[in-house]
Amino acid sequence: MVPTKVNIACTCVLLVLNTFGFAQVPEFIDELKNKAVTGEVQEKIAAFNQLGWHYRKVYPDSSIYFLKESLALIRSTDNKTLKPECLNFFGVAYLYKGDYINSYDYHQKAKDLALANQDTLQYAHALNSLGRLYEGTAGYDKAIEYYNEALSVFKRLNDKIGLAYIYSSLATFYQSQKSYDKAEEMSKRALALRKEEEIWVGVAFSYLELAKIYEDADKHDLALNTLKMAQSFSDSVQANLVLKAEVNTEIANQYRNRGKFEEAVALMEVAEKTAKGISNQNLFMKVYNEYGKLNNDLKRYERAIEYHEKVVEAAENSAFWSELKNAYLELSRNYDELGNTKQAYENFKKYNEIEIKFLDTEKARLVQQHDTRIALETRAKENELLKIEKQKNQALIAKQELRNLALIGLVMLMFLLAVLFMFFSIKRKKDNAKLTQKKNELAELNLQKDTLLNIMAHDLKAPFNRIVSLLGLMKVDKDNATQYVEMVEDMSKSGVDLIKNILEVNKLESGELAEVISTVNVEEFLREKIKNHQADATAKQIAIKSEINIRKNFSTNELYLERIVDNLISNAIKYSDRDSEVKIKASKEDNQLAILVEDNGPGFTAEDKKNLFQKFKTLSARPTAGEASNGLGLSLVKNLVDKLGGKITLRSEVGFGSTFEVLLPELALK
Repeated sequence: MVPTKVNIACTCVLLVLNTFGFAQVPEFIDELKNKAVTGEVQEKIAAFNQLGWHYRKVYPDSSIYFLKESLALIRSTDNKTLKPECLNFFGVAYLYKGDYINSYDYHQKAKDLALANQDTLQYAHALNSLGRLYEGTAGYDKAIEYYNEALSVFKRLNDKIGLAYIYSSLATFYQSQKSYDKAEEMSKRALALRKEEEIWVGVAFSYLELAKIYEDADKHDLALNTLKMAQSFSDSVQANLVLKAEVNTEIANQYRNRGKFEEAVALMEVAEKTAKGISNQNLFMKVYNEYGKLNNDLKRYERAIEYHEKVVEAAENSAFWSELKNAYLELSRNYDELGNTKQAYENFKKYNEIEIKFLDTEKARLVQQHDTRIALETRAKENELLKIEKQKNQALIAKQELRNLALIGLVMLMFLLAVLFMFFSIKRKKDNAKLTQKKNELAELNLQKDTLLNIMAHDLKAPFNRIVSLLGLMKVDKDNATQYVEMVEDMSKSGVDLIKNILEVNKLESGELAEVISTVNVEEFLREKIKNHQADATAKQIAIKSEINIRKNFSTNELYLERIVDNLISNAIKYSDRDSEVKIKASKEDNQLAILVEDNGPGFTAEDKKNLFQKFKTLSARPTAGEASNGLGLSLVKNLVDKLGGKITLRSEVGFGSTFEVLLPELALK
């Protein structure tokens, strides 16, 4: 049973709702109230969810109350199957309350939990709601991404109610973009589905939505006829006061524009009574704004001012900037008609401030549009991978546990061997200085081995796991096989690069790399290196510029030189931002070859410079496009420069890029 205080609170809230015009509640509402008090736990949760949904438009605060009761029951039973629906309803209730931040948070939680529970239906509803939120805040790129993904899910499920929702969302989206033919098509699809499912309140809403599209497209007669169709259906729907009030307001607007003021006043009197008794801020501002304009046309300027001041108060409390801006403009006009130029000017000044703010916001949005598109593409790839990973979650966990156990066993064995070695070394060695040196060398070796194992376990695991996931995805989504093959190739390249660096460091330290001196055409050599890295630079829209002033050959170890140049150019591209440039300069003076590689990356901190050429050290900078980094490249470069008898220096400041300069002496041919 629900606790007594919950029963009492539930009853009190319902009495209040009935007082404000809900006396004629459909029978199913009575059933829900009864189940919320007397049903089993699962029935109570479902009943509270549905009550929250029913009151979302008229009384968002009451809707939130019911949903909190549902969430408390869900937490007490630890049953998460109904939680995504509850969270989605929370998001909708907060949207009608005008609280965009809370609405966004709840829909995000619903999306993530639905994905974890494999609740595809609630996942799609969350996507649709997030699309509406982003559209409402002018985030059109994100909005259309969410809408398209939701549409594909609803189509796979063949969920007609969900499809009607998403077509309705797309209709308002295309309307906002002034693509009225496309908006009309989407709205009519939603209308047909709702008629087919006999969802009459949805049919009324679709007619209202379609009428607004016609009005924006300057098809005023068609808009009025469509509104009358909406009115005929909304009048047949019990208890949906918000819908009736909104339809009456839209028809009143049509009558006002046609000079039929008596008919408009009659409709607005009914709409105003509804707006006063509910907490839906959107409807409140819409009704009072229209009533204010009607009074202005009737030359009742003081009454018009009263209505628009109420719109200002509601808009300021809910952060509806567009409504606030228009209300200030209407107030300015009314005060001007009354001859109060001071108040007219003050309100026009406030209107102008918001208008300027909107212009600045639009400029900022355009600047960020490119970065947003890249982020959306990355998010889409991650979502596809996540679907595959969730399906194989248990198997992956079991495999990972085995890998972890094996790694722990190996580390323990290495530690035991190290302890034994140190023990016998102490017994054999009498020279304390040599013993200390050996212990330090062993500790460093042990640390490097541990670090190497961690890199192998972590950095190689990631690309191989992603390859497995992508191959699984290819089986179920063959249409995008080419894209997945490219992603597999990228993952494989990351793993190969890591293994290549590790093997070269090992060969270098063990002396296996041959020290062969040969004659190198430096200009031709460097241009070939630049050509090899051009694809990576082009992918990030980075320009590689070169200044190579060498006309003579140079004697050195070509293999060593190749690894030095490859690593420096690769790092410069990897850590540079998009739309930047990398400069490569080379010159020869006094039998010395000078090579400079300059980037526009984040630069190095003072702490970075201390650890710059140490193996496996993690520096503050991160690759700008998610590339792999294992901390071996610069260590390898330093070792090779030292073997060639040269010198490497760094010029860098945080935030102003970096320049590596390598000076190599010419070696005698053997």
